[in-house]
Amino acid sequence: MLILLPPSEAKTPPHHGAPLAFNDLVFPELSGERRTMIQELQVVSSLGNAHEVLKVGKTLTEQIEANQHILDAPAAPAWQVYTGVLFDALDYGTLENVDPDVTLVFSALFGVTRLADAIPNYRFPATAKLPGIGNVGTWWRERLTSELDEYVTGPIIDCRSSPYRTFWKPRSFRTVTVDVFQYVNGELKTVSHWAKQTRGFVARHLLQQHAKQPIASLEQAAESVSEIYETELVPPTERTAGSLRIVLS
Repeated sequence: MLILLPPSEAKTPPHHGAPLAFNDLVFPELSGERRTMIQELQVVSSLGNAHEVLKVGKTLTEQIEANQHILDAPAAPAWQVYTGVLFDALDYGTLENVDPDVTLVFSALFGVTRLADAIPNYRFPATAKLPGIGNVGTWWRERLTSELDEYVTGPIIDCRSSPYRTFWKPRSFRTVTVDVFQYVNGELKTVSHWAKQTRGFVARHLLQQHAKQPIASLEQAAESVSEIYETELVPPTERTAGSLRIVLS
């Protein structure tokens, strides 16, 4: 099983720890690509219109400035750096006996990392376009696809938001997205407000179950999630990913 997560724009800056070590990240052979992305981000972050290029508010000057210190700033495990409702619900630090290779977080800066990989604070949304890079999703997809295609053989639970799904399109026949719904006035509607939190709880539950007995199929994943939510598995096809449709009460 492999769980795919988005990063969070909000972060908790590490105050102690060694700086970023490229060779300790998953897929260290991508160190050159990661250095290139960091260099491009640092150039943009030094410009007067950096907030426009990075599509962040003018009040986030301090976060943009953090991009200048990525290589020498303290780093900490990604699960400690990323914050927000999804990561609060996941509460990764309290899980026991979790396989660190089971969960991957996609990011504009690093392409993909494990939750245990140490990263520094940064600000870089996937929707930004750097002059020397262009579309970030396209740039990373060309560099990640061969690595990730060989990384996993089991079911894939895709909790990523839309911008990060462009980074890698896993083989459809073994993939499901996690889609959240709720009845509103008797009609089933897509949920946006609670979707991130729900995906965090889903990821946490699957990691707990996988630690006890490996989840080897999408059917097993759906059965496990049905223990905490009303769940329907829409099977994938050769061309289209399936869906874990979760209905909140």
